[in-house]
Amino acid sequence: MKRVSLIVCVLVCVFALVFQVSLAGAEDKKPVKIVGAMPLSGIIGSIPETAWGVIDAADYINKTGGIGGRPMVAIMEDGRYDVPATLGIYNKYMTTEPADEYLFYCQYNTPSLKALQEKVNKEDKIPVLAGSGSAIIFDENVKKNSPYFFSTLAGYGEMWAAVLKYVKVNHKKKTPPRCAFHYYDNSTGRDPMAYLDRYAKKFGVDIVMKEPFSPTAQTFAPAFLKFRKNKIEYVLFWCWSYKIGAKYYAEFKKYLPKLSTYGVHWTVSNMLFHVAKDAYDGQYGAEPYPIETETDNKFVQTVIAGAKEKNRDVKAWQFYMQSWTMGLIAGGAARQVLAEGKPLTRENCRDAMENIKNFDMLGMFGGKYLDFRNHKYSQLRIVRSDWSKKTLVPVTDWFNVYDYLK
Repeated sequence: MKRVSLIVCVLVCVFALVFQVSLAGAEDKKPVKIVGAMPLSGIIGSIPETAWGVIDAADYINKTGGIGGRPMVAIMEDGRYDVPATLGIYNKYMTTEPADEYLFYCQYNTPSLKALQEKVNKEDKIPVLAGSGSAIIFDENVKKNSPYFFSTLAGYGEMWAAVLKYVKVNHKKKTPPRCAFHYYDNSTGRDPMAYLDRYAKKFGVDIVMKEPFSPTAQTFAPAFLKFRKNKIEYVLFWCWSYKIGAKYYAEFKKYLPKLSTYGVHWTVSNMLFHVAKDAYDGQYGAEPYPIETETDNKFVQTVIAGAKEKNRDVKAWQFYMQSWTMGLIAGGAARQVLAEGKPLTRENCRDAMENIKNFDMLGMFGGKYLDFRNHKYSQLRIVRSDWSKKTLVPVTDWFNVYDYLK
């Protein structure tokens, strides 16, 4: 009887040990989730590349070892570039997903980002990879005021300041460059104005006019006629809608054929050749991403290979690449947390992003490492659209925007 009891006891202990090991194994295999509210429909149109990029980056992370053996899962929904829809997605997953699995959130909508500022940074404390570079949020105080917000761009303020310096340096006249700031009429459109004013004064650029336009405008002719009357030499076009861009560039060439527009990121895309044709020729912009035609860039090679593997019909490559980096950075930060021997928590992932080490973004910046200490990219180039080549062409090398603006 004693022998039977001993055997039962041993079996119970073995079972308990196996059960504990199984639980530990299950714990180790919990997914690392990134949730996104993307503009898959709505006022600015459908941009499926914003979701595809994150999903495909997560797949790349999984194919290259996962996160300490844990799979990365990307959950993308349609935020419609709408504040209530975006907040609804954010709140749904914040209340239904476990905090030790749901470690990252991403989105593009600047108004929604502003609406989430208090809740994310003081209550939920989840790292956010933003498609926005809002000059109001991502200013000099972002680490203090919004410690969980990270932009996957150089800041709007820094990009526009770089445009102003480029205009000034390449201006051929002795008089100050005469600029018009033509902007989408909402809070995001007005977002970089303080930076524009500050750096226009610093570099000796004259912003003669600040002219808003409605996203539902049927024509831009009245504004273009004002620009002609005021002898504008450079039009600073601030927009993020391809639908608007198609109409805008066609009318711009008609009314102001001798001028060029200057923009940042959203108006710097080969997609605009598809919608605006040769009217997009000769436009300039500040861009923190490589061009998809730069096939010698290792990041571009990886991204294109992933798109081909899934038969993605990618047109908006800049959006696709930007969303790719959202997943790539999240995965890299999570891996760094584990490499440092720390548990995977939202706070530790935030700290790892802010101090990410030896992370070259798969060669995106030509071998330069990502510096995320300011919660936004530091690398930038100025590019020009070339219809004869059907692509954007860099007119500067990669430069550190903070050094450039000194």
